[in-house]
Amino acid sequence: MDIRRDLYIAAFVGASLSYIFNVLAFTGTFDVFRWFVFAAIFLGFTYGFEKLIGWQTGSV
Repeated sequence: MDIRRDLYIAAFVGASLSYIFNVLAFTGTFDVFRWFVFAAIFLGFTYGFEKLIGWQTGSV
C-alpha cells in the first residue's frame, strides 16, 4: 500500500468522524450533503497543502 494513500484515508476518517460528532452534538441533525461538501473541501485543501509543501521543499 502506498503511504500517501494511507495518510489520506486516516486523515479523512478522522476529520469525518470529528465533523459528524460535532454536528450531532451541536445541532442534533446530520445532513449527508453538508458532510459531502465538507469532505470534498477537506480533501481539496489536504491535496493542495501537500502540493504546496512539496513545491517549497523541492520534492514534487
